[in-house]
Amino acid sequence: MSQFADVSLEHVFDITVFFGADREIFGPMPGGGSQGYTPAIGGVISGPRLSGKVVPHSGADYAVVRDDGVIELKAHYLLEADDGTKIYIQNLGYLIPSTDDNPELNDQGLKQPAYFRLTPYFRVPKGKHDWLTRTCIVGGAERRTDPDHSFFRYYAVR
Repeated sequence: MSQFADVSLEHVFDITVFFGADREIFGPMPGGGSQGYTPAIGGVISGPRLSGKVVPHSGADYAVVRDDGVIELKAHYLLEADDGTKIYIQNLGYLIPSTDDNPELNDQGLKQPAYFRLTPYFRVPKGKHDWLTRTCIVGGAERRTDPDHSFFRYYAVR
């Protein structure tokens, strides 16, 4: 096996995204499933390679809720690095609700999805943060409350 096929993960940043109360799910849609809308009203970015904020009211998650219960995440919004650089993020992934009688709980006692994984894609001006446009990044997430938000942890694939 070639060493070039080996991968490792490097933690690059975390994003906490806060959500508005005006969520919508409507359907059923032709072909099945429902369409969701969850507005991103702000948030915080912190980590070794990127820090800043989620620009308030700059986007939403337009998730598809499939008939099998899987949620296809399709979020996009703006980030702003501490140096003022605007960064567009499109976050694609899957959330599979827990069906266990004894689900995994976070430290808040909140039931967590069985699977909550993402692959973000970025548009960034040339400069300090354009590494985001040529790096494969993967992430995992956790639902949180008080206030309503999700915590995302991202890793660069090396």
